[in-house]
Amino acid sequence: MINSMGSKFTWIAILMLFAVVSVSAEAAQPSKTKAAKAPPLTEDPGPWLLAGREGECAPLSLLERKGPDFSNIQSPSQLAEKLRAKGHKTEIKEYKAGTRPAVEVRAPSAGLYVMFVKKEFCDKAPPPAEKKK
Repeated sequence: MINSMGSKFTWIAILMLFAVVSVSAEAAQPSKTKAAKAPPLTEDPGPWLLAGREGECAPLSLLERKGPDFSNIQSPSQLAEKLRAKGHKTEIKEYKAGTRPAVEVRAPSAGLYVMFVKKEFCDKAPPPAEKKK
């Protein structure tokens, strides 16, 4: 009687061990659902302007010179989406250091290298140039 009780206890322990191992192995498996896409680039609301060479800002309507497809562009991400839709490899790079944060959109195959700046940073005067000694 003691021997049969010991073997029952052993089998129960083995079954419990298998149950714990199978549950933990199932929890460690990656999800079989589709991988979620990365969230789109979030932007602060507000108007954008184009950064000029000497620190001045220009309206986005200058993009229309590149063609009618570039009219009504309101943000860097919108420009990048249009370029990608036309088959151009497009890069977006954010510059947050410094006094005038900006977003650069590059599409070499379209011949487009544009720097966007928020309007509130264009109203400020650019920092003075350092004098060489």
